[in-house]
Amino acid sequence: MNLTSLIGHVIELLQLIENSQQPADRIASSFFRERKYLGAKDRRFISETVFGIIRHRRYVEALLEQYLIEHPAHAEIDDRQHRFLTLYMIFALSSAQVDPSTSAPESYWKMTFPKVELPPFIEWMSAHITLDYLDVDNIVRLGVKYSFQDWMVEEWHEQVGEEVEHLLQALNAPAKVTLRVNVLKVMREDCRLRLLQEGIETEPTNISPAGLIAKKRFNIQSSQAFKDGWFEMQDEGSQIVSLIANPKPGEIVIDACAGAGGKSLHLADLMNDRGEIIAIDVERKRLSELQLRAHRAGVHSIRLQLREELLPENLTGKADLVLVDAPCSGVGTIRRNPGMKWSISESLVRHYAEKQRSILDFNSQFVKQGGRLVYATCSLIRKENEEVVSAFLSSHEDFESNTPNEAGHQFGLSIKDGMLKLFPHIHDTDGFFIAMMRKQ
Repeated sequence: MNLTSLIGHVIELLQLIENSQQPADRIASSFFRERKYLGAKDRRFISETVFGIIRHRRYVEALLEQYLIEHPAHAEIDDRQHRFLTLYMIFALSSAQVDPSTSAPESYWKMTFPKVELPPFIEWMSAHITLDYLDVDNIVRLGVKYSFQDWMVEEWHEQVGEEVEHLLQALNAPAKVTLRVNVLKVMREDCRLRLLQEGIETEPTNISPAGLIAKKRFNIQSSQAFKDGWFEMQDEGSQIVSLIANPKPGEIVIDACAGAGGKSLHLADLMNDRGEIIAIDVERKRLSELQLRAHRAGVHSIRLQLREELLPENLTGKADLVLVDAPCSGVGTIRRNPGMKWSISESLVRHYAEKQRSILDFNSQFVKQGGRLVYATCSLIRKENEEVVSAFLSSHEDFESNTPNEAGHQFGLSIKDGMLKLFPHIHDTDGFFIAMMRKQ
């Protein structure tokens, strides 16, 4: 497909995303399903450009704003109908997505903006991509440079100090395609070799002993290894949550916010499918999906429990391990869903924190004497993490922080005061927070 047509598809998809409340990745999937004529290379170009603009939106808009200040006669490029084309060009030129000397769509540009010459526009962008004209403090500068809200940058600067720029860079990079091998059925190396026969090249993850990283994206439904239950798609950070929880064969385990069951399946794997895992969720549809996934994986130890039908007294004080993988803002997964950079607000974080405290309090009653309580989120905001755990421990004197030495040493992770935080720029995973507690 020629470049002009590709740009048209980029603009169309951007407009659909802007006019919808749905996540960008879901809209993109639907967009491509409805346009089967697009080849893999075209889909990749459109997807990478669209998500690149979303990831760097504040940055490219800051460039456009400054350009219009210096060139007020070119206001036509800020017309809503044409804004996406301008954003595309700025992103493409500033990120080397398009080589201006060979690939710039000059005819398309001239047709759309007859009063604005493309070469001077390119020259101006090239001279200002470092944002050296910005006279702001470092937090705002980093927020503009990496397209994050200032309060997020401030939050992470307080956590990691001068490493904050590395964290922002990592959150802006597309996430790796990570698998978890079902070791109930097959060893990791055997799965890797079978995937290679299917044309899917992978390499072992750095921390998880069951993880594989695919060199490129692939259609999971076309993999016979997947259909045979040899692997599931699961970020390494998510795998580490279950590894740190450290369930033992024969134990009673409660996955209190199971969702579609990624962690329930991994817990069963770690327990050799011996014992009982009670997977609780508020949505019947997600539990139905877990049932299908468990059947494919050959797992028999998971019992499904709809939250509204739960009788708490039947589980009180029964569980060796309760995992509360709480609903959260999800900012640790921005690599996968860059649109949440702007959909997450401080007030929404406060809302999640209140909900998390309630969920943790409710599920703590199921832990038996000497049992473990693990609280996890895919957030990197302290209000959802350390502050939730601190409030819980202050009001539950029968629980204490627990730092299992075996978990930290085995996986080379630094666990302090019973808490572990996974950062994309350090661990090359999604951002996760894990807190380990024990009932005295």
